[in-house]
Amino acid sequence: MSDKDLIVCSEHMVDFFSGSGRVRKITKPPGFGLIPFVNSLPVLDLRNPDVASQCRQSIEFRAATPAEYLQRWLDANEIFSDDVRLESVIEWADGQVSFGISQPQYHGEPAAAREIDHYFMASGWTPIFDSSGHSIFFNYAWQLLAIDVESRNCYINGGLLLPFDVLLCRPDEALEQYFRLYPDI
Repeated sequence: MSDKDLIVCSEHMVDFFSGSGRVRKITKPPGFGLIPFVNSLPVLDLRNPDVASQCRQSIEFRAATPAEYLQRWLDANEIFSDDVRLESVIEWADGQVSFGISQPQYHGEPAAAREIDHYFMASGWTPIFDSSGHSIFFNYAWQLLAIDVESRNCYINGGLLLPFDVLLCRPDEALEQYFRLYPDI
């Protein structure tokens, strides 16, 4: 990699600057990262078209609002002791807006699933089952969901797990119900 390489990811354009120890990211308009939501899809019975269709629910992702994006990074700074900084607000020629952020460049080896599970559970997070296969944890004290808790977003360095780019969000009522975060009493 050269001193300055631009990588285009799903939600950011990423610049690596070797001398700064930081990674700079610019959101790709019109989005500000991603956030999970519960999508209800009709299940059609073609043999009985007159019968009211049922719905099935799934977790999907939509573009986050600017406030949701900034809250995600504030939570990452507080919960994971990250150092994400809002560096700039960019208005493009077409009127769209992006945020420029920076965060430390993490080094290490991608963490194994068991290392990730151990770290999160030892830190007060509860694993949440999701039939779609997303790796999800919930922290009742902070009222936060951690989604996309995968090896690509968690490195091991010096025996420590370093989470970064994990999607953090405060679940709305639909997410609370979908994951059954608060079982009926």
